[in-house]
Amino acid sequence: MTTTREQFEQRLAALRDPWITRRQVRELAGVSEKTVRNWVAEGTLGPSTTRTGPHNAQLIERAAVVALIRRNLFEPKDGTAVPRTGPRLAAEPQRLSHAPGEQWGWADIARRRGVTPGAVSNLAKAYENHPVRPFPRAVGRKRDAAAVAEWFLWYDTERPGYAARRADGRVPKVVARLEAALAGPEDLTTTRLAHELGVTHTVARAYLAEAARQLMPHHRLVARGDIAGLLEQAGHDGTPEQRRERVSTLLRRKDAPRRHITVGGTDYYEKAAIDRLLSSPLEG
Repeated sequence: MTTTREQFEQRLAALRDPWITRRQVRELAGVSEKTVRNWVAEGTLGPSTTRTGPHNAQLIERAAVVALIRRNLFEPKDGTAVPRTGPRLAAEPQRLSHAPGEQWGWADIARRRGVTPGAVSNLAKAYENHPVRPFPRAVGRKRDAAAVAEWFLWYDTERPGYAARRADGRVPKVVARLEAALAGPEDLTTTRLAHELGVTHTVARAYLAEAARQLMPHHRLVARGDIAGLLEQAGHDGTPEQRRERVSTLLRRKDAPRRHITVGGTDYYEKAAIDRLLSSPLEG
């Protein structure tokens, strides 16, 4: 992942804490926990710039964090004029140029990004199962240059903060969060989840969609947008538009079921109640 100077300064301006956790360092720089660990292990932080906080969490003085990030992200390597390389090299969002039909291997992409082939490979692996923007698949050992260029434009623009999701990753966390909302029930917005996770709305929306895909059938809930399909199964032979209009009419009836929960702007209803509604006479 890459972070521009402008984005770093914007994040820094929003961070008021005089002492900062490693997690905040990671979010501020847009890097992984491993990268932060490596930076700290360099030994450039003096004893007076670190201390132990609640739950034995390591805290780092804000000024020391700023110097650490700027040195590692934006300054040349010691004694050289070559910027530091890696998957998180600072870069302004711009589409990579390519010829029509061109195919790229790791070395081709790395050269254009100014990083190592291994860095590109690691980044691609981290995003291979991304719910919204998986890294373009290879045909043989090459990838479609247009698809790769489009992916990096999205990546540089959104700065999604995404890492490969293991069993203990964020998708299970969002599933658990949605379970708690369903128990309320409590509406869960994309904005709220994005704030809780510290990610963009695009990524939060993808997480909610995946969590809903896993949970809603289990809880016997149906999205409003899927009711028209159930109406068709119930024997309504009109056009798709007519079925959507019919759903709107049915849901305005006094005996219509109320929505159970709204998740990411989508209303969900108890399927049993919708089935009863759709089995009632279609007239009136």
